[in-house]
Amino acid sequence: MQNKKPLVSIITVVRNAEDTIVRTIRSALIQKNVNFEVLVWDGLSSDHTVDKIKTFGDQIRFFSGKDTGVYDAMNRALPLANGKWILFLNADDYFLHPLALEKLVLSTLDPKVDYVCGEAKMFFGLKRWKPKTLTDFDFLIGNPSNHQAYLCKKEIYTKLKGFNTDYRYSADVDFMFRVIQKGYIGKKIQDSIVHYSLGGLSTKNVGKGVSELESIMAHFLHSDLEFAREARLVFHEGKLPRETFLEKLISMKLSDSQWKMIILFLGKKVSYESTSGLMKIFYYYKSIGIKMFKRIVFLILSLLPKRVL
Repeated sequence: MQNKKPLVSIITVVRNAEDTIVRTIRSALIQKNVNFEVLVWDGLSSDHTVDKIKTFGDQIRFFSGKDTGVYDAMNRALPLANGKWILFLNADDYFLHPLALEKLVLSTLDPKVDYVCGEAKMFFGLKRWKPKTLTDFDFLIGNPSNHQAYLCKKEIYTKLKGFNTDYRYSADVDFMFRVIQKGYIGKKIQDSIVHYSLGGLSTKNVGKGVSELESIMAHFLHSDLEFAREARLVFHEGKLPRETFLEKLISMKLSDSQWKMIILFLGKKVSYESTSGLMKIFYYYKSIGIKMFKRIVFLILSLLPKRVL
């Protein structure tokens, strides 16, 4: 890591993460072939987090102060960053290998690129979180990218005034949607960049997080919550669209790029009512199975005292 004029600022905001913060910072400090800085903002932790952060000395830039939550902390850390590019690495997540950051930075050599999205791994690497289309079709799907694998120009954060702190769980999605809406150019890479740990704020409050995500989707689709919810289920979860949903979809004023992706996705209009009885049964029990599995997983996460996955 070089201290003068870093190309990338890796920002970690933290409050009471004494069990994971060292792993996170170490994974950042070992990144190779990139001029970067590590900036840590602590929101007045009451455990031993600060003591552990201070063991890194001048290898990092450390700030501490009162904030109202994770996204407010990120907003406070942004003007302190010296890098041209920003990557937020949560206090319980970590880079997968020493060349992870370089994988993202190589794509920034293209002057047309404003942000780069890589993959994240979860469940000890058993599941991969891939970036989506990076177009306004993502308004119909949900989260375009894992935020820890999202490298974006600092000037964009500044122009868009950072994160909307009205959202407690999904302000990063709102920000990424605004980046897409403004026409900034993104690039996807197929490399896995970070391990995304489960058991943090979003996964322990998954119901509230999904509701907030659907509210954000509805805002960008200029629709009601019911339509946004079904759009997510159809285009992201694979639910068969109902005739009423398709009728409303057709009546909406969507962009040409959205229509193009919708047509590619659906192939043809398929309604639940026109599906065979056998397929209805199959999709019904498949959806129940997926819902039960998710409920069990997130119930376990909500009971975990620490972020261990």
